[in-house]
Amino acid sequence: MAKITIKSLNQQGVLQKLVIGIMLMVIIPFLLMGYLLLTEASALLLKDSVQVTIFFIVAAATCGYILTRKVAMSVVRLAKDVQAVTQGDLKKRIQTQEEDEVNELAQYFNKITSELEKNINQLKESKKVLQNVLLRIGNAMSSDQKIGSILELTLETLVNAVGASSGVVMLLKDDVLTIFVSCGLNIENQHSVEIKRGAGIIGWVAKEGKPQNITRIQQDRRFDVEVKMGFAHKSTVCVPLMYKDKILGTISLNDKNSEEEFSEDDVMLLENMALQTAVAIENSRLNEDIERTYVETISALAMAVEAKDPYSRGHTKRVKEYVTILAKEFNLDDETVRTLQDAAMLHDIGKIGIRDDVLLKPAVLNSEERKQMQRHAIIGENILKPIRSLKKVAYLARHHQEQVNGKGYPDGLTGEEMNLPLKILIVADAFDAMSSDRPYRKGMTKQQAKKELKKYSGIYFDPQVVETFDRVI
Repeated sequence: MAKITIKSLNQQGVLQKLVIGIMLMVIIPFLLMGYLLLTEASALLLKDSVQVTIFFIVAAATCGYILTRKVAMSVVRLAKDVQAVTQGDLKKRIQTQEEDEVNELAQYFNKITSELEKNINQLKESKKVLQNVLLRIGNAMSSDQKIGSILELTLETLVNAVGASSGVVMLLKDDVLTIFVSCGLNIENQHSVEIKRGAGIIGWVAKEGKPQNITRIQQDRRFDVEVKMGFAHKSTVCVPLMYKDKILGTISLNDKNSEEEFSEDDVMLLENMALQTAVAIENSRLNEDIERTYVETISALAMAVEAKDPYSRGHTKRVKEYVTILAKEFNLDDETVRTLQDAAMLHDIGKIGIRDDVLLKPAVLNSEERKQMQRHAIIGENILKPIRSLKKVAYLARHHQEQVNGKGYPDGLTGEEMNLPLKILIVADAFDAMSSDRPYRKGMTKQQAKKELKKYSGIYFDPQVVETFDRVI
């Protein structure tokens, strides 16, 4: 036999409550009024009964009103709470005392509001992350950093932003992908790593030009390449670097720290950054081609300068040898050594703008001619300055005639204002100039030139550089 369950009034549905309310307010009072009409003849005899009947009519109508109002107020409160949430108060939650459809609706709405609040907070966090990514990358793009440094910063920022363990940018050449930059990748001899186009996840993306978001990669034999090489262990997302339908390479993030897989937001962020990265790589290649052509042109000009002046022939080559020895003796880094070598070859490039009657004069220059000759330092800087990669070389070309006592040209820098590479170039250039023949004098011997360096150490030349030069050359 089925068990009969009797629900309390609070547990009744809205419809049932309204029906009960209508019965209490309308049907029962009408029945009672009919009863009174039928017994009107005996009204005097039933005076007490009439009073009781009227009492029940009023009571029923009152109870019906209270119940109906209670139902209506539940709906009104629900509407007000919903309005508060829609106006931005996501902390608001709907509270009800009932156990009916209004309560169920309130619970559903509270759940939706909680999810909405969570999603909005995540969106705010994502916005902050994206702003941070764009700010750091924008600063890098607007700086003089090389493309490798910019991409390292970009990759590091992306890895941190999405909570990945590692990331890698690979460039495609002759159907082979090689590592260009990486972050958090625990692989030795990264520059020797090669992935053929079409092999594994990265190779597939480089071949098809479509993104891939893969989880549990160790369970799929197609992705053995990434697992064996140590790129990823559980998940990876990889997108192509494309420029005008041309695939330049790939960018991938591996092994998300907090979750098993990368989200759609992660994929979207990586795709957006891949577009910007591809443009930066292609522009860098174009700029390198332009700069290479420019450097070749001005190098040819430097050779033309030496060809014009037979007395300075071989000067730049010898200065380059001296600065290389000194730079290594001072343990300067490879980039600074290359900068010094370039400056040695190009520091006199400005002489291309000096009149031949001044440049080739077979006698000592007068004061006006000397001023003309001194302009070659500024002219040289102006020739080199358009090339961003030669910015430091341009600085050395401008100041290679300065003196530590502040009486050189063109800016009268003192020793404290000069960096070590400049001090090295000044000594090397002066030594070769003194030991080379000129139209108006015979060149000194190397020993005589070294004595001159020592004589003017602390006046024209930096003492430490002079001492080192004397010892190693």
